[in-house]
Amino acid sequence: MTDGDARRAMAQQGHYAGALSRLLAYGADLLILTVVYAVALALLEFGINAATPWSVDLKSAYGLVLVGEFVWAAFYFGNSWAIFARSPGMTLLGLRIVQADGSSLDRHHAIVRLIAFPLGFLTLGLGFLGIIFGRTHQAIYDRIAKTAVVYDWDAEAAKLRDLAAHGARRREAHAQAPAER
Repeated sequence: MTDGDARRAMAQQGHYAGALSRLLAYGADLLILTVVYAVALALLEFGINAATPWSVDLKSAYGLVLVGEFVWAAFYFGNSWAIFARSPGMTLLGLRIVQADGSSLDRHHAIVRLIAFPLGFLTLGLGFLGIIFGRTHQAIYDRIAKTAVVYDWDAEAAKLRDLAAHGARRREAHAQAPAER
């Protein structure tokens, strides 16, 4: 990370996350949870077929698999939000969920957000318009749960990188000064 990158990261800390950042984080989360779920299902099917006299074909139990994926997604997002105030996809993009007043996310607000989360989809996408057009970039579930998503790059690490880069420039300048004499 360059000196300018560190300063930009520190300047963005705490600003409301935009639609593209949130969409990319959600896409990363969908990829992660789908791959983990598919691998778990494959291992479960293999284990049952190999260790028992029964033959299981989970591809034919589409409804059960779909319900299981929704339960897994609720577990994935619910625990991520309640424990870390971010999902793995949000971590990749430097995002964090906070309460609407800027304080840290607590378990109560995380659970309300999880319960309200499907409203973004059940409103045929209208629940997401606030992310695009709202000043605070809040979806319907953010408004219900009184939460917001903000940029949260590691400002302390960015500050240290900035100081280290500044110190390196000073050392270079100091090292070159005697050579010019």
